[in-house]
Amino acid sequence: MESLRSEERYQELAAKWLNNTISSSEAEEFAQWYNSAQTDEISLPDDYAANEDALKSRIFDVINEHISPVEMVSGNNFRKWYAAAAVITVLLAAGLYFYSDKPNVQNLVSEPVKVESFKSEKSLIITKKSEKNVDLITQRDIEPGEDKAILILGDGTKIILDDAQNGILANQGGNSVLKAAEGELIYSFTEELVAKSADKSAEQIIYNTIETPKGGKFQVRLPDGSKVWLNAASSLRFPTNFAASKRQVELKGEAYFEVAHDESKLFEVNTRNQIVQVLGTHFNINAYADEPSVNTTLLEGSVRVSDVRTNISQLLKPGEQSQLTERIEVVNVKNTAEAVAWKEGYFQFNEADIETVMRQIERWYDVTVRYEGEIPLYRFGGEIERSLSLLQVLKILEKTKVHFRLEGREVIVMP
Repeated sequence: MESLRSEERYQELAAKWLNNTISSSEAEEFAQWYNSAQTDEISLPDDYAANEDALKSRIFDVINEHISPVEMVSGNNFRKWYAAAAVITVLLAAGLYFYSDKPNVQNLVSEPVKVESFKSEKSLIITKKSEKNVDLITQRDIEPGEDKAILILGDGTKIILDDAQNGILANQGGNSVLKAAEGELIYSFTEELVAKSADKSAEQIIYNTIETPKGGKFQVRLPDGSKVWLNAASSLRFPTNFAASKRQVELKGEAYFEVAHDESKLFEVNTRNQIVQVLGTHFNINAYADEPSVNTTLLEGSVRVSDVRTNISQLLKPGEQSQLTERIEVVNVKNTAEAVAWKEGYFQFNEADIETVMRQIERWYDVTVRYEGEIPLYRFGGEIERSLSLLQVLKILEKTKVHFRLEGREVIVMP
């Protein structure tokens, strides 16, 4: 009888959800029941739908193809019907699936977590599971990164950009350095100044550097009009006026480039063991020192990637990625959006191991990561919004059976 009463209760909640009359406490009860009791898989397309209403309609069309109206409120079929309902509460905030490392296992497992219920909270409870008991650990939440950077001028002066008012910050080599709205730094110049810069010797060229800390990002528009988006824990060094024959910049970390086209001046990006040369195009470079390879992903145009140790180079076409380790390898990328997801406000993973995932977490939330016991072997795929707090992201990742403990600004990863 208890089971029947439970099903009747959740049928009632499901009906309220469909009619948009469900309260927040009932919605929480609804989601908790699904997360603890629902075991049947439900397949959803990667692109889902344009909005929540379309998503609801789309899912229920799929369900109705396989379940008759009579069956829909009975037994396991009701669970499938409920699964469609419960998934709605989270799909628009985060999508996550994980792979098994066992050979030949291709099935994806999708497990939702209701993040809306604690978006506004500053502290959460994460459970650490053991064989004998369950320890509850409450920690203060950590907010995601934001527009934050330091500008280092030619004379060594440092300007904290997130504290600076919008407007002109400095004059460098005849250029006005302007902080615009929405985290953008602009170098403005005139044709007269460009002509004068061609007569300057290398010793007279003034260099500026923009640095983002962990938990920071920023955008800069260079003197030639090229745009660069810097990810967290990155830096870009560049001249305030480019030389007559070449536009050279130095990158540490990760950045997305939209290079202004100029056939008379090659644009060159110097990174760890690598030089990227272009005339004008869009590409992403991930050159963090703690990553196993330097990855350059081309979205449009063409770029030449050279290994400075061997002088061996490769020409990339759109949809290709060079991976520099001991040598350069070029691979086709099915989805170039993965490489620039960080710029669009997402973490995006494609069969990423836990260490790859946690390196991104470290940089964006300004935390350190430590592993207790064996490193979990799960591989992750899907998207998580970078606007979520750290504990919200960890709660999503915990659906893969990996567990976390947060102590101050240290994340402990546990099997």
